[in-house]
Amino acid sequence: MEGGPSARRGTRFEEVLATVLAAVWSRLDPPTALPPPRSMAPSDHLQRPMNLIMPLRRPSIVARSQLTRTLVQGTDEVLSGLNNVGTIHFARFDIVAGNLCMFSIYDGDLGGYVRDFIATIGNAFDAILTWVKDPPPLPVGSHVEEFIAWIEAHDAFQMPEQPTDLISRTLSTLPRDTMVALHRHPNVQLGVYRGYPGFSAAQIRHHLSVGW
Repeated sequence: MEGGPSARRGTRFEEVLATVLAAVWSRLDPPTALPPPRSMAPSDHLQRPMNLIMPLRRPSIVARSQLTRTLVQGTDEVLSGLNNVGTIHFARFDIVAGNLCMFSIYDGDLGGYVRDFIATIGNAFDAILTWVKDPPPLPVGSHVEEFIAWIEAHDAFQMPEQPTDLISRTLSTLPRDTMVALHRHPNVQLGVYRGYPGFSAAQIRHHLSVGW
């Protein structure tokens, strides 16, 4: 009978076995797991995602309300700063399961992106980071490299976007590599769809006659 006790026991055994194997493989064969993510756009430096997951120091309702107030108070500065960066397609803040998340799509490399928004919204981000567990050294403007490293550590791992990235791996190692990646990274981006690939934020704003 499908879904009976024996089937459930089999599923639990597979889950335990997969967890153990992923831990062993991760230790014996560190992250050769998957190739680095690449953009589906003609130029790899366009429309790159950042999924910043920042655990809250106190995820209570009161703390989240106070964090919301901090975000609202800094709205003008944040929006003006992000607008002046000039490489951002969109950015938003979410609270998800006790985490403050910043999801954004930007042009260029991550280091350059972080440096740009430090220059424009560094003070506002310092206030936001006081609500985050184990924040980077503050102010971020005085600890740029440490902040970039902190961002990289909290950016959700990105699975390859192009099917060829997966097919290039042998089928015999693909399940193992996927399990290792999921074991090592609790937050994972599985895919991205781009409705207008190949255009930078600057090109789009110029075409639409949107000022800076």
